[in-house]
Amino acid sequence: MASDTSSNTSKRESRDLNGSVYLISSDGRVLSLPIPTRSHRDPLNWSARKRAGAVLALLFYSVTGLVVVQGPSLMFKPLAIEFTLEETKPFPLTALLSAPTLFMGFGAFLWIPLTLALGRRPVFLLCTVLLTLSTIWAGIAGSFYQMLAATCLQGLAEGFSTSTILLMIIDLTFIHQRPQAIAMVWSVVGFITGSIFSLVPQMTNAGTNWRSFYLIWIIPCSISIVLAFFLFPETYFIRPALAFDGRIVVQGATEKVEIYESWEEVPGGKELPDTPGQNVWGYTNSELRIWGKTRGGWTSMFACYPQVFLCLINPLVFWVALLSALVLACMLSIGETYAAVLSAPPYSLPIHVTALVNLAGAVGSLIAWPASGILISWISRRLAINNRGVRDAEHYLPAFILPVLGAVASVVLYGLTAEWKWNSIWVYVSYALNSFAFASLATASTLWITEAFPRWAAPAVVVVFGLSYMASFGLSFSIMPWVQSQGYAGSNIELGLMILIVGCIGMPVAFWGKRLRQYIHGKYAFHEEGALRPH
Repeated sequence: MASDTSSNTSKRESRDLNGSVYLISSDGRVLSLPIPTRSHRDPLNWSARKRAGAVLALLFYSVTGLVVVQGPSLMFKPLAIEFTLEETKPFPLTALLSAPTLFMGFGAFLWIPLTLALGRRPVFLLCTVLLTLSTIWAGIAGSFYQMLAATCLQGLAEGFSTSTILLMIIDLTFIHQRPQAIAMVWSVVGFITGSIFSLVPQMTNAGTNWRSFYLIWIIPCSISIVLAFFLFPETYFIRPALAFDGRIVVQGATEKVEIYESWEEVPGGKELPDTPGQNVWGYTNSELRIWGKTRGGWTSMFACYPQVFLCLINPLVFWVALLSALVLACMLSIGETYAAVLSAPPYSLPIHVTALVNLAGAVGSLIAWPASGILISWISRRLAINNRGVRDAEHYLPAFILPVLGAVASVVLYGLTAEWKWNSIWVYVSYALNSFAFASLATASTLWITEAFPRWAAPAVVVVFGLSYMASFGLSFSIMPWVQSQGYAGSNIELGLMILIVGCIGMPVAFWGKRLRQYIHGKYAFHEEGALRPH
């Protein structure tokens, strides 16, 4: 009897506290939540083939955009020959590398709120077109300023894949599937991008003809438009109340379930059924529309920005944003200097060999899939079973351990190797560790902020990924002065210590995070326009 009472209390707590979900039944069965409806517009009601097609379109676009944004870093010498210091004033040539990162951050602040007004599909199509047009412009740019503007637009378009796509993956998955799905996106995109990026010297005749890279990449950019149009229907779907086992089930803004005895008790009453549309290749005409508007419309978009501020001052979100910015700075510290280190004595490696650093990064990204996705799924399941079936958001905090340790190890190893001229293999190992840390941290961050604060999932993603990329833009200007002042070893060890200190904040969060989460939800519960499923 005491056991039953305890179990019921646990279930009530999961119902009342956002971020805590009753996910595993007493017989060990994982519940598939949210409960899918019969609507053809519900992504969880789609066939496996249809969902796989949508994910394929997202992955293809992410890889395409990331490769084109990172391209200038391996074509710096020919760009420096074509654009002299006089032609680039008042900007340095390195602005072609750093400015897109800033606009990727801006992209998060623009695209995520815009999807709350128009839906995911129209904004996705808009970004694919923007990426294609900006790549064409970069390939035919007649001046440095045109080239800079084109790369900034590429960064703005790529900001969609480093922020908004995460919410779209959440749209397509059940709660228990999200750790592996999100880890798959970060890992597979990093692996394919790194593999392709190692071939950039071959695309550009060993880095001497930078225009050929952009002209070649127009083709995948154009393909991304086709895939987005034909394979990605709208995933932004607010689930209506549905009849289940003789009762009425309502799934709220935070994906929690409320049960009513009759339709008269349901707020808003019974909704009208979907109007069937004309079928086109397995998709209805409404799913293939180019433009649309959500139930909340522009009001939801503009209401998202005050929530961004609330998330910014939320310590449980700001901590993750700061940690992400530092790990991104760690990646910049290696990314901005490894080519100079490996091409100088005693290594003196040619460009096609230094480019293989990206292949090492690709391997590191791929390893992050089982380490951050499969492992954290198993850990969170065990913790939920021990918690009487209730999965708390804090069960995802162990996912931060490996990326923090990996980031510290990578940056310290690289600093010592560059300073003391160790074997060049350690540069490749450090970059692999760095890519592993970035992909696994991105997975952990996404899971934590969206599951701990489902009521503010959209603005939380804006803060973490938008601010981290914008902060990395500022940090990019301090990397070289930092190295010149402290040396490779000193600057990178200092950065590693900063990551370790900020990462250790996760320990008190694990102990007191649930109580603080409860306080924050209680104080700002009425703000929910940026929720996973806003009303």
